[in-house]
Amino acid sequence: MTSSISEIQTRQSDLVIEVDEVDSALGGDLSTYTRSLRSSIFHGVQENGRAYHRYKDGSYILPQDDLEQERLDLQHEIFLVAFHRKLFLAPIQRSMQEVLDLGTGTGIWAIGFADQHPESNVLGIDLSPIQPQAVPPNCKFEIDDFEARWTFKRKFDFIHGRMLLTSCSDFPRLFRRAFDALQPGGWLEMQDLYMPLLCDDGTLEGTAYGEWNNRYLEACARLRRDPSWTAKYRHWMVEAGFTNVRQEIFRWPVNPWAKNKALKEIGLWNMLNMLDGLDGFTVRLWTTAFGMTVEEIQIFLVQVRKDLRNTSIHSYWPIYVVYGQKPSD
Repeated sequence: MTSSISEIQTRQSDLVIEVDEVDSALGGDLSTYTRSLRSSIFHGVQENGRAYHRYKDGSYILPQDDLEQERLDLQHEIFLVAFHRKLFLAPIQRSMQEVLDLGTGTGIWAIGFADQHPESNVLGIDLSPIQPQAVPPNCKFEIDDFEARWTFKRKFDFIHGRMLLTSCSDFPRLFRRAFDALQPGGWLEMQDLYMPLLCDDGTLEGTAYGEWNNRYLEACARLRRDPSWTAKYRHWMVEAGFTNVRQEIFRWPVNPWAKNKALKEIGLWNMLNMLDGLDGFTVRLWTTAFGMTVEEIQIFLVQVRKDLRNTSIHSYWPIYVVYGQKPSD
């Protein structure tokens, strides 16, 4: 399917992040795939002092324990700060009666959307049953795997996915399934990190954090995950049949090194997110991909944490928001 230039747009901030010189360093069938939240699946797999989901163990590399849940909620706040408290950026004008949140995690996005849109029915799906029991009446959660065959009995008006880049092995297939699951005129929006970590002035070179970035990419590749796939989302969405596809790219400093007040705040949140998540991001992935011991990994991460606090390292994460619309009949 071909799309005109007017249907495919990219907007990237041309802002060059100015360094703040004041700071220097900071110390099968439905029953197979959908289960009740009260299922025994709740009791995760214990590994290296962290708890991981039991359902389809190994398909998701991050933990599901309290530490990770707190980090996910913190990460949600970064998106709200960066996007001026907006839960989505797509220019949706239609009624959103049926909404699907892929890889919902703690459910914080789905709950927020349900609160803001009482006319909507919001379904969040995830491999782990870590969502709260007390939720808005128009919000529900199910244990499900978006990588498996989709068995939803209804069509959706809006499908949302955020930070899924290491959770999905086949994004073209995911986008085709989302396209098929949408009502005519419905929207899909993806919000995701792009790797590798970027730096415009060379201050990342020769650092432990730079080495971590490279080894993380190598480990993902060994497990058939590629965090640079994010840059292909727009192309794959067009291939799936979406129109009015637009891509927006943001730069999030990894710590408060930026002079701009808003970017400094994002950098502070981002640093806390990375410090809280570094163990979870790394240990299971590297023990699996490289055969390293937990002790070897933790020794290496000591210097990485120091680098994360060092505002002389001017690196940033590219954040992509890509959305598109299923054509109306």
